[in-house]
Amino acid sequence: MKGRIVFLGNNVRDEDGQAALFGDLSSAPVTMEASRMCDVFGLLSGHAIEQADAEQAYIQSPLGGTETYIRLPKELQPDSWKHMRDPVCKLVMSLYGHPDAGGFWQAHCKNALESVGFIEVSESWQSLFYHPELKVMMAVYVDDFKASGPVEALKKAWTLVRSKIRTGAPTPIGRYLGCHHNVVELKDRRVIEYDMHDFLEQCVSHYKKVCGEDVVLKKASTPFLDEDKLPEEDDNEPGKLADAACSVLMKVLYGARLARFDLLKAVAGLASKVTKWFVSCDKRLFRLMCYINDSKGLKMRGYVGRDDKAEDLFVRLFADADFAGCRDTARSTSGVFLGIYGKNTFVPVAAQAKKQSCVSHSTPEAELVAANLALRTQGLPALEVFDKVFGRKVKLFFEEDNNTAISTIKAGYSNTMRHLGRTHRVSLRWMHEVFQDGQCEIRRCDTLLQAADIFTKGFTCRDKWVAALIMIGIS
Repeated sequence: MKGRIVFLGNNVRDEDGQAALFGDLSSAPVTMEASRMCDVFGLLSGHAIEQADAEQAYIQSPLGGTETYIRLPKELQPDSWKHMRDPVCKLVMSLYGHPDAGGFWQAHCKNALESVGFIEVSESWQSLFYHPELKVMMAVYVDDFKASGPVEALKKAWTLVRSKIRTGAPTPIGRYLGCHHNVVELKDRRVIEYDMHDFLEQCVSHYKKVCGEDVVLKKASTPFLDEDKLPEEDDNEPGKLADAACSVLMKVLYGARLARFDLLKAVAGLASKVTKWFVSCDKRLFRLMCYINDSKGLKMRGYVGRDDKAEDLFVRLFADADFAGCRDTARSTSGVFLGIYGKNTFVPVAAQAKKQSCVSHSTPEAELVAANLALRTQGLPALEVFDKVFGRKVKLFFEEDNNTAISTIKAGYSNTMRHLGRTHRVSLRWMHEVFQDGQCEIRRCDTLLQAADIFTKGFTCRDKWVAALIMIGIS
């Protein structure tokens, strides 16, 4: 059993007894995409991936900003305070629960790592660091440190880090952020497996708890129902899980974003319904949980060939969209998938399924909106990291399966879609310019090989679903 002393953040007052206000300081832990980028680097021949936890992380960092005084519980007060009526003491370190503790801990980590030679990859990738001399990447997620790079250099990197930050002894990557990472050494490649089995068990248990333990989950080969078979009245009657659905979905969403990309489309669709939850939503959620329960053994895998060098790797960015797929709003859904590829290399890095902000009037229009999302939020930011870590301009191939969308991007304008800038806030000229310097190249992708397709459509055919899973590294 262990406990933790925390700052009671829901009862903070100023000198006048009013609710206290603190400065706008927030922390930005490393993203899940950055964590997988570390994995890519660590799978190269001669490299490794290791992790360590900071010990009592927040209270290693001094608390700045507004001076804060606290009351200690009576059992923790020293004897010298017994004659005092209402003693308080100044809070010097960043105690868990303080609104600014996370921000000061992040600043402390950043200063400590930079003092031993690490540099932040860029301002848009906070908490992701690179040591140019040792050639070591380090991702910091609150108090969880993940490092990857040459084996001997990793030892030196951890020695430097531990001279400034108290951490446990580094260990080979294992359970990180709730996901089991397993590196498998094969003859021709090194494979990393992301296993969310235990976490998904918790998701199923939570669903049964809110539904009733007697609920029976059936076998399901895909997470989607045939929408045409849902009765119209199901979209008018309030669902029984209206109050509990959000907690179930947010838990599943974490697992989906971390290592089960196949759940993103189904979760995103249901999450948009939490404020207007009907019986049809109950049925969709039941189907999703049946699929999760039936597919807990699925793992996401990536691999790097033993003969593939850093200079051989490149990025492939897939973007796709359905057309008017939402029955309620007629809006389309954008799908994005980004991976690192090579002659014998494939590592899934990022994925998105996002409903578009307004109605698209044609398939090419929906595809262009998806392309804009992919380039803006995944493709170009990823190049910032790989360019610095690999020490060169890494090639990005943008895979598009719609000919009209390709020709429009290459032209930089469209007479029939002059409204795009006003409705979707998409600039065709900007997308055109992205492909002008030679680092990014747009290519025609066969529809059957469009990896982002799984994030835009509700598959009900098992064979097509399995084929789509394989393209994003899940099996």
